[in-house]
Amino acid sequence: MVVRKMHKNPAISPFSLLLVVVILLIVVIIILLLGYGLGFGMMNGLSGMIGIDMFSGMMNGGYSSMMGGGGTGQFGTHVSIVAAESNESAMPYYVRKYVNNNTLAFSSSNITLVVLAMGVQRAINLTHEQPPQYDSNSSGNAFVIYGLINPTLIIPKDAIIHVVFINLDSSEYHNVIMTAAGPPYQYIPMSAMNGIVSMMPVIQHADYSNGSASEYNYTMAFGNPGVYWYLCMYPGHAQMGMYGKIIVE
Repeated sequence: MVVRKMHKNPAISPFSLLLVVVILLIVVIIILLLGYGLGFGMMNGLSGMIGIDMFSGMMNGGYSSMMGGGGTGQFGTHVSIVAAESNESAMPYYVRKYVNNNTLAFSSSNITLVVLAMGVQRAINLTHEQPPQYDSNSSGNAFVIYGLINPTLIIPKDAIIHVVFINLDSSEYHNVIMTAAGPPYQYIPMSAMNGIVSMMPVIQHADYSNGSASEYNYTMAFGNPGVYWYLCMYPGHAQMGMYGKIIVE
């Protein structure tokens, strides 16, 4: 008579448990993103896995209009880098600049908001100003708005805001969104989806060899007074300080 030994199933390894947890988290995130209808968020989260070129193609080809804010976006425009940099000092008559507290106050009900994206050091060189302390990392990125770096914006309630976003970075992809969710932000700033007001795709970096930069325009408005934030949704950028405050009065 042959006696067969019974072998116990090996215990599940910690690595296997971790893998299951990670997969479940990814599924939950995808479900949440689909619930918001924001395909761009899932692409941002996957950008590190699929590669920047493929990510850019998916993002820019699959998302061509702004969500939220009651307006539409214009995608694929290219502008001269020299002309874009000149916007840094071309401040509209309805804007008051307070350099001491890094603030811009808008008094019009019809606002053009030119937002430039670039590396922190490039922003310092362009404006001759310093960024807020939270964005002082020289390897980070920044927004420049009418000569200030990541300024606080004071905007009238219900003002129509024409956002002109230009990416002057030489190597990084950027966008600018508006949300009621404040910092701190995660590497993938999913918390910014809470209280989202406006959205746009990420756009590619400037081409300094031919002197052109990518631009995206959209229109939005803040219907309620309060504190809001603008930030770059590209993974890691807001976490390192690429954001600013908006006060709607």
